Amino acid sequence: MAKILVVDDEHDMIWALTNVLLSENHTVVSVDSGEEALKKIEQTPLELVLLDFRLPGMDGIQVLEKIKLKKPELPVIMVTGYGGIEEAVQAIKLGATDYVSKPFDNDHLIEVINKALQIDTLKKGGLFEKRVVEKLEPLRKPVKGQNLSSISSIPFKGINQNGSEIREEKIVGNNKKTKIFVFVFISLSFLLTLGILTKKFYKLESQKIEYVIPNSKVSGLAIDGETLWASDWFTQTIYQYQIQEKKLVLIKSYSLNGFHLTGIAPGNNSLYTCDSWKKTIVRHHLNNALDVRDTYPSPGPNPSGLYYDGKYLWSCDATTRKIYQHALDDKLTVIATYESPGTFPVGLFHNKDSFFSASALGGKIFMNSMQERFKLEKTYIFKEAVEKGKQISAFTIQENNAWIALEGESTIIKKSLSELEQTSP
Repeated sequence: MAKILVVDDEHDMIWALTNVLLSENHTVVSVDSGEEALKKIEQTPLELVLLDFRLPGMDGIQVLEKIKLKKPELPVIMVTGYGGIEEAVQAIKLGATDYVSKPFDNDHLIEVINKALQIDTLKKGGLFEKRVVEKLEPLRKPVKGQNLSSISSIPFKGINQNGSEIREEKIVGNNKKTKIFVFVFISLSFLLTLGILTKKFYKLESQKIEYVIPNSKVSGLAIDGETLWASDWFTQTIYQYQIQEKKLVLIKSYSLNGFHLTGIAPGNNSLYTCDSWKKTIVRHHLNNALDVRDTYPSPGPNPSGLYYDGKYLWSCDATTRKIYQHALDDKLTVIATYESPGTFPVGLFHNKDSFFSASALGGKIFMNSMQERFKLEKTYIFKEAVEKGKQISAFTIQENNAWIALEGESTIIKKSLSELEQTSP
């Protein structure tokens, strides 16, 4: 089984965690400080770390940052106190695999540990991508009894060689079936025109599209014309895609080693990023290396998103729960500050009359009025986040479509705002 390091300054907690781990035949190494933990990581081969947030001296976040610098592939599960969901989300954005809350349930703790170890094993064995292919392969197989001659292509949503695009093809039936389909389609269209069919009897197919991408820690999304920009905090990379009807085509990826990306915004003949570790907003040249042009201190200690509206740069902060409007001067001067309607803002969008923001927690998207002093007008729920138990990690809007990424998911979802259900704030 695995060798696991337990880091906690409470000896009763070390004892409790150790008993659970030993019952699962794991080997346990324990320390009571962040400094000792870093020494053990250097000296001892480990498969997993259980790390408490509240430590004397270096706190859990600081220890996590140093672990990820030394051994980025080592899984770390954070142990947080009651009500520590915000700091847990911050830790996950910084590289933690998962978290458990005190007082923890033993079965849940074991489940979280086994999941983290399984993912680590799959990655080390090169099996992670193989499992993805295995899951997708049944979609390509014909249904038993299906007449292959009547089908020119099977619909398939998969990953190309560089993992950057989806291919979806239409089913083309035989001539007889096609005629029936055309007749039914024309009939339905005619009835809809007359208003005979209502939503009660006929529901238009969802326009949601899921684009498969090669990474799973998306921290920022921005759209400039037909180009989608996506940042990933774990790979420290920015990906530039061409948006096509049913797929994303990777144009270029930019490796920005040392940048802990939490937001991205193209505009003003530049590309802006924010870094939650360094507490900065950075303006990059639009060249092959995205060289740094200027660096500004962020107005809050935990910048978590950016947006450029054509005139102003907007940023948000997960700690202050504020949204800031910046002038494009030599200091990125804050000219207005608004309260974020969400507890952990991670994405922004602004048009003439409305301002949209998404919260990592709760899967909610908020619309505020720019004409009524930032009054909250609508709150939407992104059900996919709630159903999967995932946090929204990035968000933007293009032509009344929300583009959303979930933490730990290798997809970007495009969904019409009209398909999002309204909910309470």
